[in-house]
Amino acid sequence: MTLDTSALLYLLGFGSWALFLLFALVAGRGLQVMSGRRRADAFPPYHYEPAEFLSRLSRAYQNTLELLGVVIVIAGAAMVVGNDLAGRLLPWILAARIGQSLVHLLGVNHWLVQIRFAFLLVQMVLLAWLAVDTFPILCDLIKP
Repeated sequence: MTLDTSALLYLLGFGSWALFLLFALVAGRGLQVMSGRRRADAFPPYHYEPAEFLSRLSRAYQNTLELLGVVIVIAGAAMVVGNDLAGRLLPWILAARIGQSLVHLLGVNHWLVQIRFAFLLVQMVLLAWLAVDTFPILCDLIKP
């Protein structure tokens, strides 16, 4: 059983995308605080203002984190058992995640939300496919 390094690369890419969004969020908020436009405590964690770019950036980051654990568990299990499908699906999962985030950053209206949902659905379906494909491989490995 060999480790699919391309799958690891895309898994790292997913985590790196989350980190990139976090850096962008910290930089944006930091600039507003340093310029005196907002106080440091003026970013309530549960307030979402779709018209505000930093608010959309915060939600894009949070959306990425919401799926990150699922991606790690399913892709990690697939890679550990040698399922090569991980290497073929993870690039598409990462691309759909980046697409979802970028659409979120563009704005919020009916069609943009529909497009974001389509990107999320792609990720969910591909992850479900990978999980279902990995399950029998794992079962074969744990048979007595």
